[in-house]
Amino acid sequence: MSDSIPEILEKQLKHHLGKAVPANVAHDIHSALQLSEVLEAKGFSFRLKDLCPKSLNETQWSAVFIKDGQEFSANNAESAVAICTAAVGALSGK
Repeated sequence: MSDSIPEILEKQLKHHLGKAVPANVAHDIHSALQLSEVLEAKGFSFRLKDLCPKSLNETQWSAVFIKDGQEFSANNAESAVAICTAAVGALSGK
């Protein structure tokens, strides 16, 4: 059975950060925000934006990490997944 997207993201983050990755980071917004603090300590700036702020039934989040003029962003209906996807991009330089 193949891994889900959150599980894949967590494995990739652990590859880059080891034990610094909070538990359930791709499933829990609080853990994902802790992850953003880890990246901020590495010199990244972070931004999270609700792309559907007035919708009661739609969600879409944009997470962005910026360092040295390079922007790494991701959009997803789940805020934690958006943060983790953008973090993986930032850590891998993609």
